[in-house]
Amino acid sequence: MGFSENIKNTVKEKAFSRCVICHSPFVEVHHIIPLKENGANTEENAAPLCAKCHDLYGGNPEKRRQIRQMRDQWYREVERKRQTEALFFERIKVLNSDERMLGSKKIAIYHVIFKDEDFNESAQYIFKLVRYAQENNPGIPRCLYLDIEEHRNSQGGFDNDMFELQTKFLLKFLMKYLTEAYTPFGKIVNKDNQLDDVPTLLEIIV
Repeated sequence: MGFSENIKNTVKEKAFSRCVICHSPFVEVHHIIPLKENGANTEENAAPLCAKCHDLYGGNPEKRRQIRQMRDQWYREVERKRQTEALFFERIKVLNSDERMLGSKKIAIYHVIFKDEDFNESAQYIFKLVRYAQENNPGIPRCLYLDIEEHRNSQGGFDNDMFELQTKFLLKFLMKYLTEAYTPFGKIVNKDNQLDDVPTLLEIIV
């Protein structure tokens, strides 16, 4: 007998359906202490793992404590992301005319990219925020404020993901749905009228 469906769903939700070690998708819920060694079918003994990490770590008793530590750390990271994203949505609001802030009524959209986010994840977060802002306040100028944690290369510049996010995704695609954007590279102004037809979904083709 294995884990209940409720436990499987709970731990997958906590892990964002990612492997708690390498963070890749396509996971199964495995026992940290195997059933054959009287491991319990409990949430505390469960870890979402990809097949590769399960093969590397699952059969080694010395790695069990490490699996649990990495699992708990990943759970905390996922929860932090969810809380931060919820905060972002709460902070999207119409600002009253104030010369010290934006100079006129605009929507302020603020997003922080965490160090473990890749291009796809970051682009989807930002896209959802812009889409949300349009749906709730159509026609009002939107201003994006973008912060990036770490993501630096050995030369001190941005890694490939964050360089492409700012120069290709933001400049060549998303900027037409914004009036202004403030990034680590500087201020960007849309010289044309901001469009109000943000697509329903963002499909990224690699």
